[in-house]
Amino acid sequence: MLDTMTEERAAGAGENERELVDRARRGDRRAFERLVSEHLSRVWRVVWRIVRHHNDAEDVVQEVFLAAWQGLAAFRGECAFATWLHRVAVTRALNHVERGSEKVRRVSRPIDEPPPGDPDGDPPLARLAAGGPSPLEALEASERMRKLADCIARLPAAWRAVLALREGESLAYEEIARVLDLALGTVRSRLARARTALLECMESGVS
Repeated sequence: MLDTMTEERAAGAGENERELVDRARRGDRRAFERLVSEHLSRVWRVVWRIVRHHNDAEDVVQEVFLAAWQGLAAFRGECAFATWLHRVAVTRALNHVERGSEKVRRVSRPIDEPPPGDPDGDPPLARLAAGGPSPLEALEASERMRKLADCIARLPAAWRAVLALREGESLAYEEIARVLDLALGTVRSRLARARTALLECMESGVS
């Protein structure tokens, strides 16, 4: 009974989004604003994890939703709206990096840390303190997270995109392939190389 109710609610939510998309495609700005509200946090996380800088990520997110609004008429529903929107987000973020706007910066958040402005994100040390570690343990954990963030920032942007979708958003390999328009083997290869590079970086003396 509970499973049936869950499936019915999920179907209703899907139909509601389809209705919003249809209305937005016809020029309904309020419907599009609801879509933005529902998908903003996920788009922000994906963009930030590729761009790796707060202000740049804000600019790119604005570009993403402007491009989505302008291109929505061309969306025919061949894939889920979220998949299409992820594709727009990754494309815009990678374009930003390729334009040379990315600067060498020190970053302090690892890939699984909510980016700035995420209402559900707590500072790493605050979460550690809540779990009861000693100040020394908290400091060591913070240093590890800083190093992980630095190692992620050193990865090619295309690898960061795969990591963002897999590790950050928990998308299946097949969904990542659809978002990035890549062969499934390419997705697996990039993810494996990214993970190997991160491990090697973390084990090295790079800081």
